[in-house]
Amino acid sequence: MRRMLPPQLGQREPSMSKKPSEKSRPRSAMRPSLGGDVGGGLEGPVNTVDVINWNTYHLFDHRAKLEEAKTWLSEQGPDLLALQEVLHCDEAGLRELALAWGHGHAVMHKEHGYPVALTSSAPIEVVERRVKGFHHGYLHARTHGIDVFVVHFWPTKVGEAVQVAEIAGAVAADGHPVLVIGDFNGKIRRDEPYLLDHRFGEEKEGEVVCDYRLTDAFLERGFVELVSEHSPDDLYTFGAPALIPRWAKTMDEVRERRRRIDFLFASPELAASCQSAHVDTDDERVGQYSDHYPVLCTLKSLGANDSAPTNV
Repeated sequence: MRRMLPPQLGQREPSMSKKPSEKSRPRSAMRPSLGGDVGGGLEGPVNTVDVINWNTYHLFDHRAKLEEAKTWLSEQGPDLLALQEVLHCDEAGLRELALAWGHGHAVMHKEHGYPVALTSSAPIEVVERRVKGFHHGYLHARTHGIDVFVVHFWPTKVGEAVQVAEIAGAVAADGHPVLVIGDFNGKIRRDEPYLLDHRFGEEKEGEVVCDYRLTDAFLERGFVELVSEHSPDDLYTFGAPALIPRWAKTMDEVRERRRRIDFLFASPELAASCQSAHVDTDDERVGQYSDHYPVLCTLKSLGANDSAPTNV
């Protein structure tokens, strides 16, 4: 299997995505993109873009729950799907999987270790696949008129988050809608009462505190966390029954680990267009497929004058 070499910072790559037939797309995937038609044959007025982020727990428990997860994703019909821990799969294989939920465009930032990935109902322009200098790395791509950064940070490497926040902030400052989504492996200030009540803080100099630096990097640069704004009572994205039996023995142990570590950060204008955002914590379904729960949002059109990416 040919390994992809990561481009240098800011270097663009051609997309390796392809377009499905209209028959293979669910109705929701046939909606126009946020910034208008990007060469996918989509017509009509711009409406909304449905987004899902999901850490797949080694591609849904090493493929054991893959079919069930594919069915759920097909039912949701997202326009844009960001994934982490896409193991046991190369980019060609991901493109085949993505057809199940109506996406003919799919890219990964690497094909070894713990890849992140993006699939879409519209063409994808890859801006950067970053591996060097990062624990897992990140993907920066454009689709549906949005610059999307798919991340999977290491808990103690705050510099990774700061670097991505600086790059994403610069893109947003140039007037582009930006989403930074993924597994941040960190805490957010909005959840502090919950975190302290559930003993997720650390004692320092006689005071219990939490480390928010991984998410502060984005909040300090004007990004808005969408679930915090729209569903403040959704307080965990990690801690699903799929942890049993390898990582936990009982549901009580699972519940003790529950907290938010997966986030959807949007640039201010894009955040203002958000109609809804929430975490799906259905333990009868998605909680069986991964130890993380999917995080969803719906973004409203920013207007017909917004420019769309060119698929190269």
